[in-house]
Amino acid sequence: MQPLYLKPGEEKRILKGHRWVFSNEIASSLSEYEAGSWVQVYSAKKTLLGSGYINPSSLISVRLVCQPGQTPGKDLFLTLLRDAKRRRRQLYSDSVCYRAVYGESDGLPGLVVDRYGELLVYQITTLGMAKMETLIQELLVDIFRPQAMVFRNDTQARVLEGLSLVKGVAYGSLSGEHWASIDGIEMQIDPLAGQKTGFYLDQRDNRTALLPWVKGKKLLDLFCYNGAWSLAAAKAGAVEVVGVDLSAQAIAQARNNAARNGLDACCSFIEQDVFHFLKGLSKGAFDLIVLDPPAFAKTKKSLPAARKGYTDLNRRALLALKREDLLISCSCSYHLSDEIFRDVLLSAAQASNRQLRLIEARGQAKDHPVLLAMPETSYLKCLFLEVM
Repeated sequence: MQPLYLKPGEEKRILKGHRWVFSNEIASSLSEYEAGSWVQVYSAKKTLLGSGYINPSSLISVRLVCQPGQTPGKDLFLTLLRDAKRRRRQLYSDSVCYRAVYGESDGLPGLVVDRYGELLVYQITTLGMAKMETLIQELLVDIFRPQAMVFRNDTQARVLEGLSLVKGVAYGSLSGEHWASIDGIEMQIDPLAGQKTGFYLDQRDNRTALLPWVKGKKLLDLFCYNGAWSLAAAKAGAVEVVGVDLSAQAIAQARNNAARNGLDACCSFIEQDVFHFLKGLSKGAFDLIVLDPPAFAKTKKSLPAARKGYTDLNRRALLALKREDLLISCSCSYHLSDEIFRDVLLSAAQASNRQLRLIEARGQAKDHPVLLAMPETSYLKCLFLEVM
C-alpha cells in the first residue's frame, strides 16, 4: 500500500474514530494514487492512523477500514461480516429480518446489507468496495446461506464515485412473491423494484413504539409506502387506519399486505398527493397522524427549500388534529439536523396556532447503529408529539 500523508492538524477527527478523509485534508498529491487502491494514512508527523481505499476524484478521498496493524483482505472482511451478523442476532434474537451491515458503523464503508429471511439484498456505493464485490458476494453467501441474493447498486451516491447504476440477482433465483415476517406482520418484499432494498427497516423500532398509543384510535399514515405503519397500528387495535401515498405501486402493495394479514377491514389506502389530501381534511378526523416523508433535503443546497416543505407539511397536519391528539413526525434528511427539525416543528405549531409537547424523541432502528465519532451515520429523526 502506498503511504498518504495528511496536512498538519487534520488527524484529530480521525483519532476520535471518524472514518473519512476529505481531499482538502491531504498533503500528498492525489494524482499519484490509483482509484480504488488501498493506502496507509499517516499524520503530518508520520504517525500511522490506519488504512483504507482511495478515490482521488471524490470529495471523500479515503474511507478508512483498517486500524493500525490490521491488513485488508479476506480474513478481515470475514471477521467484520461475522461480527455484524452476531450483533444483529443479539438485537433481534427472534427475527431473521434486519439490516445486517450498516456501512461505517460496522467497519465496512460503502456496504449495506439487508436480510429478509432467506433473501439477502446488498448495496455497494463506493469504488473501493465495488472492486471487492466478488469477495463480498462470496463471504455473504458463506455466512448467511441465502436462497437468493440481490444487488441494488442503483443509488445516486454511486454516480459521485464514477460507478454505473445497476441491479440484479447475484446468487440463486427469484421466483414469485417474497414475504417476510417483521414483528409479527407479513410484508411483501420487492427487492428489485421496491424502495431502498425493498423495505424501510430503519423505522422498525419506531413502529413498535407507536403501538401503546393506537388502541381504539383513528390513525392517518401519510407517505405510507407499503403500509408498514398502518398495519402495525391496525394489528395493535386501531379502529380505523387510512394510508395515503402518491405511488400507485406502493398503494397496491399496501393493500396486498393488508389483505395478507387479514387487516383490510380496518385499513384503507388512497393514491393521492399528501399535501392535496391534507388540504381537504377536517379538524378531528383522526386521533393520530404519522408523517414519514421521503428526504426533502438530499443535499445541503436543498436545505432551505426542504425546510419550507417540512414546515408546511407539519402545519397542515397539525390543523387536522385537536388537543391531546398525537403527531408522529419524521425526517430522514441527514442535512436537516435535530435542531433544525425541532425549529421546523415549532414554526409549524406557531403557524397552526398550536403548541406541542414532546413525548419521545427517537431515531433509526438498533440495526442502524450510529458511530458516535461520525454524525453522518445518524440521519433519522422521529418525534412523538402531543398537540396542545
